[in-house]
Amino acid sequence: MGKNMTPIQAIRKKCLECSNGQYNEIRACMIDTCPLYSFRVGENYSKKEECTSEQISIESMGHE
Repeated sequence: MGKNMTPIQAIRKKCLECSNGQYNEIRACMIDTCPLYSFRVGENYSKKEECTSEQISIESMGHE
């Protein structure tokens, strides 16, 4: 069984995968239609008042 990830870690992992392993590209990302866009630099979405169902679904990816 793998290590449990926090939602922020799961988001960061997905962003890193999308940016072909280039950390600097995560911050430079311009794909503002991505549901993870607002959270790509480690912002804690649990402090947000609203999360889309897509963001909640993606958060659970780290717990597979």
